[in-house]
Amino acid sequence: MSRGPAGVGAFAGAAVALACLPGALLVLSALSGAAALPDLCPVHRFTGLWCPLCGGTRATRALLHGNLAEAVGYNPFAPVVEALAVLLVLRWLAGRRAGGARPFISAREAVAVFAVAGLFAVVRNLPGMWVHLGPLLGPAG
Repeated sequence: MSRGPAGVGAFAGAAVALACLPGALLVLSALSGAAALPDLCPVHRFTGLWCPLCGGTRATRALLHGNLAEAVGYNPFAPVVEALAVLLVLRWLAGRRAGGARPFISAREAVAVFAVAGLFAVVRNLPGMWVHLGPLLGPAG
């Protein structure tokens, strides 16, 4: 009894969902409103530097509670990335509905997003920039 492509795809999807479950539960518990969240970023834990999305979970929680100022205080890049993700999903869904097979994000768009994220990471870790680009997180290090 051999599995066809549909059986393999369903198995792979279930395996990916199961592998993501612990991380999803951790993020959901963080978004639920815990007062003090742990430092989940391995880049910050090991290097002391803020990555482009450090504070992103806290920023998302603040956005879900309608507090844009607090979200920007944790990470001004996170709300931009989240808005971009929503727009990309809407564009992809509209394309699928129209019968197109457009990729979720083009290579050029992905390069642009990663370049901006890299630039943000460098600028955010310059001395004194934490005051402007993540004051609720505190100084790097």
